[in-house]
Amino acid sequence: MAYIQDLTPCSYFRQWQSSLAVGWLERGNAYPRGTVDEAFFAALFRLCVNPWRPPVVTAGFHRCTLCQFTGLNAAISYKGAHVSLGTENVLIPGETKVFIAPTMILHYIDAHEYVPPREFQEAVLKCPEMRSMAYLKAIKARGISLSAFSQ
Repeated sequence: MAYIQDLTPCSYFRQWQSSLAVGWLERGNAYPRGTVDEAFFAALFRLCVNPWRPPVVTAGFHRCTLCQFTGLNAAISYKGAHVSLGTENVLIPGETKVFIAPTMILHYIDAHEYVPPREFQEAVLKCPEMRSMAYLKAIKARGISLSAFSQ
C-alpha cells in the first residue's frame, strides 16, 4: 500500500476514472485527526465485513506504518463482527464518484484518530447494503463496471 492523498484519484484503479482515494495513510504524511461519530464507524465496519473485490493482485499483507512498534493488524473486531485488515478494499458510492478505501481505514480511525473527509462519511451512512442490488446499481451508475468484480 502507498500513501494517496484523500479525495484524489485512486492510482491503484486507474481504469476507474470516477474513483477517489480515502484512507490510504502512511507514516510521514499528515492526516486529519479527531473523533468520528460511532454510527459512521459502525456503518463502515458493516460494509467492510464482506466487501466486493476488484480483480487486482495484492502484494501481500500491509502492516500499519503508523503504529510505533507492532504494525501488525491482521483483523479487527467490533460488536461481534470481524474484518480482515491489510489485504482488502471497500468501494463506497458517493454522489458522483466512488470512494475506494483500504479496510485498514477501520484501524486508522480506531487506533490513530484518523478522520475521513465529511463527504466520505456521508456516503458511508447512505450506502446500501454491500452486495445488494441497490449497491450494485449505485456502483454501476458511477462508472464502475460490475463485470470487474468477482463474488
